[in-house]
Amino acid sequence: VADAARSSIPFLSGQPSAAQITLFTRELAMLLKAGLPLDQSLGFLSKDTASKRLSRVIAQVREQVSNGKSFCEALEAQGALFPPVFVNMVRVAEASGSLDAVLDRIAKGREKAQKLRSKALSEVLYPCMLVVMAVAAVVIMLTFVVPRFKDMILNAGGEAPQQARLVIAASDWLITHGQTLALVIVALAVAVGIGWSRGVGRHQMEWLLLRLPLIGGLIRLNLTIRFCRTLGMLLENGVDLPAAMKLVRDVIGNRYAEHYLEQAYEALRKGRSFLEPLSKSGLFPAVVINMLNVGEETGNLTSSLFHMADMFDEKLETSVQRTFTILEPVIILLVSGFIAGIIMSILSAVISINDLAM
Repeated sequence: VADAARSSIPFLSGQPSAAQITLFTRELAMLLKAGLPLDQSLGFLSKDTASKRLSRVIAQVREQVSNGKSFCEALEAQGALFPPVFVNMVRVAEASGSLDAVLDRIAKGREKAQKLRSKALSEVLYPCMLVVMAVAAVVIMLTFVVPRFKDMILNAGGEAPQQARLVIAASDWLITHGQTLALVIVALAVAVGIGWSRGVGRHQMEWLLLRLPLIGGLIRLNLTIRFCRTLGMLLENGVDLPAAMKLVRDVIGNRYAEHYLEQAYEALRKGRSFLEPLSKSGLFPAVVINMLNVGEETGNLTSSLFHMADMFDEKLETSVQRTFTILEPVIILLVSGFIAGIIMSILSAVISINDLAM
């Protein structure tokens, strides 16, 4: 369990982050464009980088290159640090003598994906903070505020309102079982994280997420961008369509999408169009299928893929901002209503006590 958790978190696994790998790719492309040999460029970067983790990885890559391995083989030896798409694009680039241009293209693609991910996380942060603060406020009220009124309400001689009794019962349960509940939540979160990383129930969960209102649309847009940009990059750098489709299937990062990309790959192997399985999946907008159909017929599939990726990149950025602009007031209203309900229940009980006293 501990090993699985470490491998999924760069800080714990001792591996460089995705952003550091992107920076390494960008700087290596610049050095190669300036005319420096690969071995010398790697040596320079291993000494120049501020990250000890990244420096160690670059040094290992350089050592293998110096011992006669190709650059793509040296990258592949680093495991998941360099995805299959990255390695295969480098393999094709080495064969064609265009390593600097390909590394530049890889860096640009990774930078766009990371920029979008960063923007999405910043949009999600505020609603998540609202939810955490709301949960903390409810826990504090139930564990510290409600017990102060409990004896006064129950010993007043009259029957407390139903709402007040429910709040008091919830407070008693939370005080008694709070530690157990916290342990269960932590254990469940760890189990879900490990299960997700190992693929247990992931297909069903991704199917469910894709059908959620608002969130499902964002996930489909993200899958569309990743599919179009990755496939376009592979085709642009000389990878044939069936091999490129197989690579996209392996790195798309969504088990539900993998199923339909596998069907598209099998269709290509049998000499049929890959667009029919993609159209049946419902993952990609109709305009994408139509544009790719035109691109396939006219021989401009690569440019069509890049055009779709750029177009939906802008659409996703707008959709993320709009979605969380809608969600923020909804969360605030729900949280405020829940806390107000607890306060009103206690106040109604206090008021009823005063009425009995009179």
